[in-house]
Amino acid sequence: MEPFIGGTSILITVVSLVCGCLVTLVTLAGTGFLIYKVFGSTFKNMAGNKNVLQNGVSAPAVVMSVQDTGVTLNDNPQARIRLRVMPMGGDAFEAETTAVVGRFQVGMLVPGASLMVKYDPNDRTKVAIESFGAPAVSQ
Repeated sequence: MEPFIGGTSILITVVSLVCGCLVTLVTLAGTGFLIYKVFGSTFKNMAGNKNVLQNGVSAPAVVMSVQDTGVTLNDNPQARIRLRVMPMGGDAFEAETTAVVGRFQVGMLVPGASLMVKYDPNDRTKVAIESFGAPAVSQ
């Protein structure tokens, strides 16, 4: 009867290890999914903005409205910014972008403020802030 008790103890050990691994995997997967849902759009916007900043066309813009998204990254707030973009030699258009704004730059984002943006000429919904405090432009 001794081998049966030893076999049972090995079986209990194996089952305990498997259950422990499953609980760990489920916890990690749940945490990863939660991080993706909370921050996924932020990182996607940042990647899209980087592409527009590298390949887009520069234009002056005027801030029309600013909304806090409720997201912060390193204590810097993310804002949803509605802009009126005025390309050189083209028709003005409105666009919206989401950007993480430095704490010292928050005061520069008020309706009527001028800035420089880059936009994708093939898709004018893709706009990224290039710099704050652009030369004044007429609306």
